[in-house]
Amino acid sequence: MEAISQNPTLVTAAAVGLLLAVYFTQHESSTENATSKPLRPAPKLIQVTMTDDELIKQGFATKKIPENIDVIVIGSGMSGLTAASALAKEGKRVLVLEQHDIAGGNNHTFKEKGYEFDTGLHYIGGYLDNKAVPTRKLFDYISNDGIEFQHLGPIVDRAVVIRADGSRDAIDFTGDLDAFKRSLELRFPNDHKAIDAYFESIHHACANMGILFGVQFCPTWARSLFRWWNARSFAFLRKTAAEVAATITTNQDLIGILTYNWGDLGEPPGRATFGSIASVLQHYCGGGYYPIGGSSVISKSVTRVIESHGSKVLVRASVDTILVDATGTAYGVRVNGKDIFAKTIISTVGAPATYTKLIPKAHSHRVAHLVKELSNPDIQSCCSLMSLFVGFKGDAKELGLPTHNVWKFPSWAHQANFEANKVSPDAPFSMQFMTFPSAKDPTYATRYPGKQVALVISPNFYDHVEQFKDGRVKHRGNAYDAMKESWKERLLADFLAEFPQITRESIEVLELGTALTNDYYLGTTRGAVYGLGHT
Repeated sequence: MEAISQNPTLVTAAAVGLLLAVYFTQHESSTENATSKPLRPAPKLIQVTMTDDELIKQGFATKKIPENIDVIVIGSGMSGLTAASALAKEGKRVLVLEQHDIAGGNNHTFKEKGYEFDTGLHYIGGYLDNKAVPTRKLFDYISNDGIEFQHLGPIVDRAVVIRADGSRDAIDFTGDLDAFKRSLELRFPNDHKAIDAYFESIHHACANMGILFGVQFCPTWARSLFRWWNARSFAFLRKTAAEVAATITTNQDLIGILTYNWGDLGEPPGRATFGSIASVLQHYCGGGYYPIGGSSVISKSVTRVIESHGSKVLVRASVDTILVDATGTAYGVRVNGKDIFAKTIISTVGAPATYTKLIPKAHSHRVAHLVKELSNPDIQSCCSLMSLFVGFKGDAKELGLPTHNVWKFPSWAHQANFEANKVSPDAPFSMQFMTFPSAKDPTYATRYPGKQVALVISPNFYDHVEQFKDGRVKHRGNAYDAMKESWKERLLADFLAEFPQITRESIEVLELGTALTNDYYLGTTRGAVYGLGHT
């Protein structure tokens, strides 16, 4: 009891658990039918004979729309497909609508000159080789055990600084927080106390993040109670990573290393919440994983489950508007002039696109307060990402291509680097994420013998390309092409400097996507691939 009284996080966790138990027990009788059997008798499973590629490329046509749709899902990214699979397996008839010509969102892949590139999923944490952990259970449920994962080895990330004088500084994150901590203590022998404090803060933040998510399942009054009761801990989670680090140490190199993974959030340490950056670091404890067969295996497997339950995933189906009745209730969507009706509409395309583009003007007043909140720069994403796709000849083992990621920086002063990059498109890249999907996927060499692919990802700012947004894709003008060419050559030079065993002569594909590319292919708003800011 004394231990509990001295640990407010433990008290809060216990109270959350008690409240959840009471809440769901009280509602058990009213939800018994809904939780003990599917929402409607599960449809007879359909034998899906289409190939995987055919499944995720079914173009929109009226004749393909299922009858008696219960749920329409806008967007076929991970959240949309997850919702659709879960609902279809519970007996709901679901229609998923995707504006692109392929389903999967950031899980989709594309082929160029005989090379296959992933687009947005580069590694996953969560102990996925253990079928008993929640993340793996979720993947298995939505895909009917259709996805297997490859562990990426002892190193998850290598963070590298190449200074202006050419000197190099590097440190590895192995997916073991204790080992990471020990490596930092060896590197910074005078900062043991600060390192201890930071890692204690990580554990505290992650415990409270779990509580924060758990509370969302409680009724409104309970959520309000916990916000009041645990206000200090929740306020701590909202502090930026830079603020928390600054209270612990003044060693700027140490702070930079501790916050090296800010690119996973798309927010530099001066904006990213400490709760978010700590949770991402903990997520990769146990190592990184990659879907065997490439990232599109996820969308292919989940789409097959959706289709086998009598539901549908259609592409080239850009939603013009959500249909809303006089009471403010959504009852369908309009696609290519065709009205499609359902009792439930789920939009997974992000809050900005949903509230500013899909709500009819006649009902815009109903969401005006949300649109106003979304205009706040503090919650908007502060940058986009550009991606350099590199296809080259060679063998992964002979070239010694790593399965870990490389994060490359001009210095450990992440915020200053970011701000300089934001001001000038010609400034040194504030971050470069380098990864080799072909080395991570054990099937790639069989599927594409003699070929390798790499991605180099770096922040891209919409302000730098906004003037070209009204041009047609691939025809945005000479000035835009020149800007892209400059970025492409600079990214490539840094990439080849990091991996000198790869020669320019071996490269057969070199393509660059910017914030405008993200808007066109992924349906993002101002290129924001992470949605709203993790602030």
